[in-house]
Amino acid sequence: MRKIFYSIILTAVSVCSFGQTNNELIKLGDAAMINGQYTNAVYYYAFILYKVKQGEEAAYYPYEITTTYKEPKKDENGTIVPPTNPSKKEIVLIHKLAEAYLSADDYQNAMIWNEAAIKYATPEYPNARYNYGVSLMYNEKFEEAMVEFEQFQTENGDPENKFYKKAASNIASCQFALNPENTDEDIEFAPLEGAMNAGTTNFGIQYTSDNHIIFSSARSSSNESDTAYNPMDKYLLDIYIAPLNADGSIGEPEKIPFTVNSTEFHEGSAVVSANGESIFFTKMDPANRNETKIYGSRKVNNSWLEPYVLDPHVNLDGFRSLSPFLSADGEKLYYASNRPGGQGGLDLWSVKMTATGQTGRAVNLGDKVNSGGDEFSPFFHDKSQILYYSSDGHIGFGGQDVFFNEWNADADAFGQTTNAGAPINSSADDSYFVLDEKLENGFVTSNRESCSECDSIYSLKVHCNRVYKVTRPEIQFAINGYVYDKETNEIIPNAKVEFKDVSYEWDHFEIFTDENGYYEHALIPDLELFMRANQTDYFADKALISTIGETESKTFQQDFYLEKIPKGEITIEGIEYDFDSANLRPESELILDNLIEFLELNDNLVIEIRSHTDQRGGDNYNLKLSQRRAQSVVDYLIAHDIPMERLVPKGYGETKPAEITDEEGNTEVMTIEHIAKLKSKDKRKEAHQRNRRTAFFVLEQK
Repeated sequence: MRKIFYSIILTAVSVCSFGQTNNELIKLGDAAMINGQYTNAVYYYAFILYKVKQGEEAAYYPYEITTTYKEPKKDENGTIVPPTNPSKKEIVLIHKLAEAYLSADDYQNAMIWNEAAIKYATPEYPNARYNYGVSLMYNEKFEEAMVEFEQFQTENGDPENKFYKKAASNIASCQFALNPENTDEDIEFAPLEGAMNAGTTNFGIQYTSDNHIIFSSARSSSNESDTAYNPMDKYLLDIYIAPLNADGSIGEPEKIPFTVNSTEFHEGSAVVSANGESIFFTKMDPANRNETKIYGSRKVNNSWLEPYVLDPHVNLDGFRSLSPFLSADGEKLYYASNRPGGQGGLDLWSVKMTATGQTGRAVNLGDKVNSGGDEFSPFFHDKSQILYYSSDGHIGFGGQDVFFNEWNADADAFGQTTNAGAPINSSADDSYFVLDEKLENGFVTSNRESCSECDSIYSLKVHCNRVYKVTRPEIQFAINGYVYDKETNEIIPNAKVEFKDVSYEWDHFEIFTDENGYYEHALIPDLELFMRANQTDYFADKALISTIGETESKTFQQDFYLEKIPKGEITIEGIEYDFDSANLRPESELILDNLIEFLELNDNLVIEIRSHTDQRGGDNYNLKLSQRRAQSVVDYLIAHDIPMERLVPKGYGETKPAEITDEEGNTEVMTIEHIAKLKSKDKRKEAHQRNRRTAFFVLEQK
C-alpha cells in the first residue's frame, strides 16, 4: 500500500517525461476529481494551462495526496491569474480548475477562477455561476453571494432543478449568516496552541473516560536531518492521544501504537468506549478516498489487538463509511455513510452493538437530521440527550456547519434541527464538535484559517483543519415567582417557599416571599427540585422543577396558588363501605390514596376523620358504625405512613346531617324531616347518600 501511495507522486512527476497529450492529462485530471484527489486534478489542469516544464516540482499536500507542478503566473499581489482571451480549450480548463479549487476547499482561488468561469460561460458548465456564489459565501461575502444565486436562478429558470433548489437554500443561509442574532458573543473561541495543532492537519477531538482526549493528526515524528526522515510521513493521518489536565490544558500528544495506526493508510476520527476496552476509527486508502471504512480494535492486557473491519451493517461494499461515535452505554454506534436508503450524500446512521462487537441493522437517523447534502462527525451528548453533527445541507453560514437535535424519548425520534451559530460555525467547514459533561468546554474542527504547513509554495492557499477550543459561559439557573390566594388572586406576603432536592445532593432550604408576594433564588445544574409554598390558614401548593438536561442558562418562573382552609368539614367524595360494615371497598382505597398525597404535602395539619350515617337505623348503632368506619380510614392512612398523631377518628352517626347549597346560594340541611318532604324517590335516595359521607376537618395547623 505504501508503494501505491508513492506511485501517485511518481505518476504526477512523470507525466511530462513521457509526454502525455493534453487529452490524456485532462482524463487524468477528471479521474482525480472522481476519486476525490482534487489537488491532483488541480495539478493536471494547471499543467496543461500553463505549459509547465518537466522536472520542476512544487509540493501540495492537503492531507491525502501529493502532487507536483510549476508555479503559474501571478498578479502583483501574488494571486494566480486566469488567462486573458482564452481559447475554447483554455475556457474548458478554466471551468475545470474552478471546480477543482472549490472541491479542494481552496476558497480564495475558487472565487477567482469561478469568477473567470462565469466571464467565459459555456453550456458544458451550466452551474459556474452557482459555484461562484458558493465561493463568495465561503469567503464571507454573503451579500454578493445572494446576488449571484438569484442571478443563477433567473438564468436557470427551472424551480425543480437540483442546483436551483440549492441556490434557494444558500440564499437562506446567507440571510442566516448576516443575522447578528445567530452569533453568540458570550462564547470564547480560540485555536489550540502548541503541539495540539502541530503538523499539517488536526481534527476530531473526542473525550475518553480516563481524562484523555484522542484526535486525528498528520505530523512527522522525525526531523528532516534524520536519515529515516520521509517527507510523506507528515501528510499521513494517524490517531493520537493526550492527557486532559485538571485545569483544562492538554498534555503532550502521543501516537497510539502501531497496531491501530498503520504506515500505509489514513486513520482518523476515532472514539474509545467508556470502559476503555474498544476503539472505533475511520481507515482510508490514500490513493482512493472512496475506499473509506470503519474499523475496530479491542484492548487486551493493555495492548490493542489487530484492527478488524466492521460488518456490512456498517461497511457496505462500494460505499463510504466514516466518523464513528459510540454511545456512553456502548450499545449504539453512530456513523456517516453514503449507503443506499438515505436522504442523499453522506447521512448519519446508527446500529445497535453487542458487547462482542456484533452490529444490528443500520438505521437512518431520519430527515430531521439528514438532508440532501452531507452529514458526518456525529457526537451524542448523553447527559443532555443532544446529537451534534456537521452538515452542509441545512441552513447555515456556508460550507459545513455544526447542528444539533435533541432526542425526544416520548416520540422516539430526534426533534427539530438547530444551527449551533457563530463563532462555532463560520463560512468555512466546521465539524467534529464535542462538549464536556458540564456543557461548558468543548472543541470544534475548522478550516476557517489558512495554514502555512498545508499551503503550497505556489500559493494554492489551501485551508487545512485546525482544532479550536470552545468555552461557553457557565450555565446558570434561577427561579422566581409569586404566591397568590387561589380564590381572590391577591398576593400573599411572607409565604414560605421550600426547596427540596429529590436526590438529596443539595441541602434543603426555605425562603419567604416579600411584601409583594414575590420570591427568587439561584439554582444549580442537574437538579430535580420539589417545591412547596404554604402560609398560615392556607393549604399548601407544590411544583416540580428540573435543570437536568438543560443546555442553556434559564430562569424558571413558578407561581403558587394557595387555597384557604375552610371553617367547616371537607367531604371526601366517593368513600364507600360494604353493607352494614366498616370495611373499605377497593374503589374507596384509590380515593384515599389522593388524601394521602394531600396530607404528605400538608404535613403540618392535624385533621379529624369524620364518618356520618343517614338517619335510618338506631341512633346508638349508627354512632358505633360511624366510629368504626372513621377508624378504618385512619388505619388505612397510618398503614401508608401518615403519622398517628396527625389523625383523630370521630364517628358522628346521624347527628350532623349534610348541608346542601343550591346554585342560588340557598342552604338546606338534610334532616329526616326535609328528606321526607322530597317528592321523588330518587331525590330522597340522593339525600340519604349525602348523609352517608366521610369527611375531614382541620383541627390544627402547626
